[in-house]
Amino acid sequence: MNRSRHLGDLSRESAVIWGFVNRLPKQLSGQALRPGSGQGFQDSRSLSSFVLDENRFLVVLLHRQLKPFLQELVMYHGEELKGLIQIVPTVGVSGDLSMADVLCRIIHYEANFSMDRLRVRFYAKPYQVLIPHVFDRKGVLTFDISDFLSVLEMVAVFRTLLQPDEQEMLHDLLMVDDPAESQFYWGRLMGLLSGQAKDMLSAWNIRQWTLDRVKLLYELMDYVAWYQ
Repeated sequence: MNRSRHLGDLSRESAVIWGFVNRLPKQLSGQALRPGSGQGFQDSRSLSSFVLDENRFLVVLLHRQLKPFLQELVMYHGEELKGLIQIVPTVGVSGDLSMADVLCRIIHYEANFSMDRLRVRFYAKPYQVLIPHVFDRKGVLTFDISDFLSVLEMVAVFRTLLQPDEQEMLHDLLMVDDPAESQFYWGRLMGLLSGQAKDMLSAWNIRQWTLDRVKLLYELMDYVAWYQ
């Protein structure tokens, strides 16, 4: 507890992954080769990891390492790895939910899914673990692994092609309810964006997205890096 008091900044930049799978990933099963060997997994992405048994593990990593971590799972295991990976933000004990409460909740949800494929559940906010069915109905909580990686890739492209002020302007525009007002500001925004950014938003048909899907896009911004 004394050591944890100095980890506040690091905690706010970290995510917790709870995995329930048919087999442990190689980087957690003790089969990983040494970093720099050029083969196998390098367990350098996580800040810390804990293996409970042959099917369950806990990993803490920085937000920006989530995408590479999941990509390596797919790259090295393919369709052999099945189960459920749940991703939650860190929480302090001063709120309504402690980290222990969150973990107990998501562990309980393991029984809700069969081992037919690998799924990802991304909880953007801790309170979502209390009412996951609400966000599942909206289609913004549980994904097949390939679909979730596609969403992360979209967010990375979004961050790359739009400047921070343009991202904020687009967010405000998408929150406008009045169609006439929305159309007016959309025209103004298009006049400011690069050709690539305009093509991207047009191809995505982003103005037809639900508010929950827009919120997910922006909530995932901290989890990806932009392309150089």
